[in-house]
Amino acid sequence: MRITTITGKIAYIIGGYALLLVLNLFVFMQLVNPTIDVIIVTLLNFAYVGIGVRTFRGAGENRSDPRVWWRATARPAAGYWIGGGLAAAAFISGVGALASRPENSFVPTIACVSYAVIAAFYLHSSYRLHSMDVA
Repeated sequence: MRITTITGKIAYIIGGYALLLVLNLFVFMQLVNPTIDVIIVTLLNFAYVGIGVRTFRGAGENRSDPRVWWRATARPAAGYWIGGGLAAAAFISGVGALASRPENSFVPTIACVSYAVIAAFYLHSSYRLHSMDVA
């Protein structure tokens, strides 16, 4: 299955975040401590992004073959924007982790690292697409 329309992509993004939010608020936060909760949500976010990257397709992309492992978007600009936003979120989380007391810094530290990893993935993808002259 490939998601190619803007409506399908928006539905996946909003529906995925809504599902993760509901699971977090009504299941994970009730059953486990905050440390385990943030690890579970982080792993689910990685899975959510990974599934989205593998199923989204741009206008000129081959829809039958899988993307190469490093390709996150159809065009470099999209990855630069997404990666830049995630890098900003990583920076903000990092500042929050540094401003927190040591006993309260685990959650923002995990958020910082996970945002940074996903941002690096998108920025690396865009750099490679840009070097290939993909419009």
